[in-house]
Amino acid sequence: SRVHPEEWTGTLQEDFSLSTHHVINFSTALYHPWGSQTGSAAAAILYTSWISAANIFLIFLLITNAKLLNSRQNIVILHYAVSDLTVGVFYCPLTADFFLRGSWAHGCGSFFVWFTFVFPLTFLTTHSVFLLLMMRILPPCFRRYGLVVKNMARNCVFSASFIVLWAYLVAIVSALSAGRHENVHIAIAPGVVCKALVATHGAIIINVLVYFLPASMCLLLLLLVAIREKTLISTPSVQLTLEANTEQCTPIPLHLLSLLTILTSLLPLPAFLITTAMARGVCSSVECLAWLLPLGTVAEWVLFAKSGLVPLVIFMAPDFRAAIVGALHHFRRVPTSDTRDLVTNIEDPEEDGPFSSI
Repeated sequence: SRVHPEEWTGTLQEDFSLSTHHVINFSTALYHPWGSQTGSAAAAILYTSWISAANIFLIFLLITNAKLLNSRQNIVILHYAVSDLTVGVFYCPLTADFFLRGSWAHGCGSFFVWFTFVFPLTFLTTHSVFLLLMMRILPPCFRRYGLVVKNMARNCVFSASFIVLWAYLVAIVSALSAGRHENVHIAIAPGVVCKALVATHGAIIINVLVYFLPASMCLLLLLLVAIREKTLISTPSVQLTLEANTEQCTPIPLHLLSLLTILTSLLPLPAFLITTAMARGVCSSVECLAWLLPLGTVAEWVLFAKSGLVPLVIFMAPDFRAAIVGALHHFRRVPTSDTRDLVTNIEDPEEDGPFSSI
């Protein structure tokens, strides 16, 4: 569909009750939070640098450190980091471009992916935390079996979880695409109109499946993990000692796992509450949207801040701190004290004698 350029400067049309096609102008001031396109673009650029750097470094540590990579827990963390990295390399740069241009210049297909990006991202991150918590609950269930059977069972459950996770995500994305409205369109640029994804009853169900249900389950599992590990404090301490002696990666400490779960489960809450409220038709007037849409954009910034905060939490885990020290040590130009001593001993072997100075 096409609209005339003069229609591009029109006001936001809110009457969806008629059978004719209505166009939402996506370039109106309502979609520019804080009253400044430049400020919004600067925030998007800052997020791009911060989130990309943090997650690239986390992925680098995971794939270059054999101890970290030899862990089911850290495979899930790698999955989490790759998901968050897409915020820095895809969503935030396109957001900055949108605010700088004042319109969307990349076509309807990319606009739909960008516009609904928060749903698959939140789904993947909340379910990644859910898997991390499940792995803290499952080990006692396999203790009665032998080592080989126990590892096979864990690997089967781990692989099946990822298969079900991605199949579930594909089904939700398909439902999102199929639920696009026929009679409402979004004008993304002068003369360019796309089919809109508007609020329906299906949108509420998707919000529940993508965020509210998994986030609630994560908080419940966190409570169970905390109760179990606080009441059985002696067993985890022995297990950590044995794993450390065999060069196995230790589990994330409970306080860091709790912080990771809280950030993942609660930071998206304001954005999804606003999305659900709009899906229910709570805010249907231009006056209401004049403050709710900027508030929704700020809520999305809070949601995406999670993608930069989570790596910082993971970096505080003991094994990751050791990996960071090792990575920085690897790139240092100055030799360590052990290396200098070795070079000195090789060059002057007689220096070790008690009368070498005579």
